[in-house]
Amino acid sequence: MYILTTREEEKEMKEYKVKVYPEGIKAWRWNDKLHCEHGPAIEYADGTNEWYLNGERLTEGAFNKRMNKPCRGKVVEIEGVKYKLVEV
Repeated sequence: MYILTTREEEKEMKEYKVKVYPEGIKAWRWNDKLHCEHGPAIEYADGTNEWYLNGERLTEGAFNKRMNKPCRGKVVEIEGVKYKLVEV
């Protein structure tokens, strides 16, 4: 687990378009491609999911591996004070 709080994250927020179909399917898009960085890009009403990044379909494992951005050793500045992130 990493602890990270930074104002820089706010600059990187993406605006997704989410379409909810009558049968309960949710599809997340960014730049007109199936894309979701915080979970599955397609959520079916029966609980199954599909993961996409920039229109590329991935397995859940491949998605998690690609989204795992290690923070260990990264230096962040909060209110003028620099902190080095460590794994806890």
